[in-house]
Amino acid sequence: MTISRRQMLAGAIAAPIALKFAILPAGAQTGTAGTQVVALQKVKAGEAIVTAISDGYIPIDVAYLSNITPEAANEALAAQFMGASPVVTGVNAYLVTLGDRTVLVDAGGAGYAPDMGKLVAGIEAAGVALGDIDAILLTHLHIDHIGALVTAGSATFPNAELHVHENDVAFFSSAENKAAAPEPFKVFFDKAVEALTVYEGKVKTFTGETEVVPGITTRELFGHTPGHCGFVVGTGEEALFIWGDIVHVGPVQMARPDVGIAFDVDGPAAIATRKAVFEKVAAERTRIAGMHIAFPGIGHLVKLAEGDGYDFEPSSWVYTLD
Repeated sequence: MTISRRQMLAGAIAAPIALKFAILPAGAQTGTAGTQVVALQKVKAGEAIVTAISDGYIPIDVAYLSNITPEAANEALAAQFMGASPVVTGVNAYLVTLGDRTVLVDAGGAGYAPDMGKLVAGIEAAGVALGDIDAILLTHLHIDHIGALVTAGSATFPNAELHVHENDVAFFSSAENKAAAPEPFKVFFDKAVEALTVYEGKVKTFTGETEVVPGITTRELFGHTPGHCGFVVGTGEEALFIWGDIVHVGPVQMARPDVGIAFDVDGPAAIATRKAVFEKVAAERTRIAGMHIAFPGIGHLVKLAEGDGYDFEPSSWVYTLD
């Protein structure tokens, strides 16, 4: 799958964030001493235990948002008692224990930004050995979702198969797409190809809605990338819908689902997908988990009484999993 040079340069896949934060304030470019301890939270999803793990965070300038002015974006942030841009956006992953399977959903952004890369420590703190993970489900192949897959040229998770949508494999494996990308963004293609190469023979592609591992079903959520998808763990009221990158700046995009972001490969499709997902999960009261919602990123969407916006209601702390 290829994308036109016009789309590539229009800002969708150009992702200014690939500039390694060179345009962010100096304080956002380096880690700080006053950091939190390893962040974990467990919830049940039917028969599964899902452990939310924080990989860290990434600062995002609201100038990367589309269909909204920076002033209006900052007003939306203030309404949620948040400071002005850049927005500190969480980077989450989810470890699923289901029967005899140990499954990781996304792999964080180790090596990409100074305040990411805590996933491996989180997995170990959860009492899981890296070799015990037998499947890794990838919402897409962006660098902040595959960062921990490879360590010093070898598979960090030696016994895991990678499950990824066939569209993303085709897109990020394309030399033509890489050549059309701005120079700072070429590393996204390099890292994706590196991961696919290191796990060669263990990469399993899928398409459509399928039970990718027993008890976990895929959902195609195209737009952010050509193969962006989510995963539903469990069924019924206890299910958890891990929706990947449906939002990046939640306080703005939940209030204004029409607001896009420069990291989307197909901006209009990403917006349409977000609107459809928001409507569905709110109407069906589906519990969701998001990679870029403040840790642990788990909760429900509630439709606002007026307008087209939604409010996010975080799930309460779970004291017991009985």
